[in-house]
Amino acid sequence: MPLKILKDGNRITYILVRERESIPLVTVENGEIRVVKERITDLEIFYSLIAALKVAVWKFLKKKERSVWRKCPIERRVLTFMNEHEIIEAVEALRRDE
Repeated sequence: MPLKILKDGNRITYILVRERESIPLVTVENGEIRVVKERITDLEIFYSLIAALKVAVWKFLKKKERSVWRKCPIERRVLTFMNEHEIIEAVEALRRDE
């Protein structure tokens, strides 16, 4: 999933590039990070959006803050949510089979 970074003056746009389309995900301008892609239709967009946000935030951290940067906590939260969601789906499937 290639992410392209487009710079236009003060504005930086992170774009997911696919075979036949380019999908703007996140725009950064004047210290403001704005999510452009409001509707997520597949996992590729989902993971690309997370990656774009992570890079956008990283670029705006001050040098002092970068020295204490750790692995992005969203990764752990996403995995926890996905595991919990899978458990809920499994329980619902078992109830339907009863």
